[in-house]
Amino acid sequence: FVQFDDDPLYWDAWEVMAYHLETRKELGTGAPDEKLGTIRPIENGPLRVAVQVAHTISAKSSIQQTISLDALSSTLVFTTSVEWHEGHRFLKVEFPAAVRAFTATYETQFGFVQRPTIFNTSWDLAKFEVCGHKWADVSEFGFGVALLNDCKYGHAIHSTKDYNVMRLSLLRSPKSPDDEADMGLHNLTYAIHPHLGSFQSAGVVSRAHELNVPLLLHRVKTPLPSLPVSVSYFKVLGDFVQLDTVKKAEDSDALILRLYERYGCRGPVTIKTLLPIKSAVLCNLLEEDGQRLQVSSGSVTLTVSPFEIVSLKCHV
Repeated sequence: FVQFDDDPLYWDAWEVMAYHLETRKELGTGAPDEKLGTIRPIENGPLRVAVQVAHTISAKSSIQQTISLDALSSTLVFTTSVEWHEGHRFLKVEFPAAVRAFTATYETQFGFVQRPTIFNTSWDLAKFEVCGHKWADVSEFGFGVALLNDCKYGHAIHSTKDYNVMRLSLLRSPKSPDDEADMGLHNLTYAIHPHLGSFQSAGVVSRAHELNVPLLLHRVKTPLPSLPVSVSYFKVLGDFVQLDTVKKAEDSDALILRLYERYGCRGPVTIKTLLPIKSAVLCNLLEEDGQRLQVSSGSVTLTVSPFEIVSLKCHV
């Protein structure tokens, strides 16, 4: 964990100035109240290992964290609770990654953006922090590291001499217009996911969705042999397309499927469903009918272009 002084010139709750990066302090190397806590193992089973860590930020603020690794997984998960009562402080977490790259990739709505990791120009410096959603990734040829999270939107990936530093902004503490902004208990989860290949071939987008929408487990008392091992109402054949939304149409009983191309490529994609679909048409965001598509044995095939958002109206 690292902390920064957070004293913007004008808009306390809205602005972050580039010069705050010059005030970096690692947790445990600042005020006397800061202490890196003890580490104790809490889980050591065949499916998961985990340790619990406690940090003291100040007399009023502290961090409780569980670091876990599941079997057959390369994702190291940090489940974190922060009791936060600071003033004009900026809390971040950072990971040095042995990856050489001059650009980093950040998820945005229905796609991604790429930003430089270097500060060669004033335009580069202005991008010292980047808005992102569920993941950020830095990759060289054949290898990369992704930083996943479930509720934070400020990212930064900056080059040093030998590696890139990946940062995730966790908490600020502005005092105007609300001097209690962000004060109290915060629960958040982030994860480090090293991978081979590019973020596309490694399935980083899917790993980020899995972190944000984990499987729900339910123990049953008796076996249910009549149920299949697995079932899915919708299946997308083409890993470059994400089924993002399934909803009822606003003005009818039809189902609306909203998909988007997530890798920046183009090609055909097939959507299969167990539902008895009678017809399917492309529609716009107002759900007005467009091109009619052929339905065959519960499957619909269409062609998408890079970052295209597709709305599909299905009549059951």
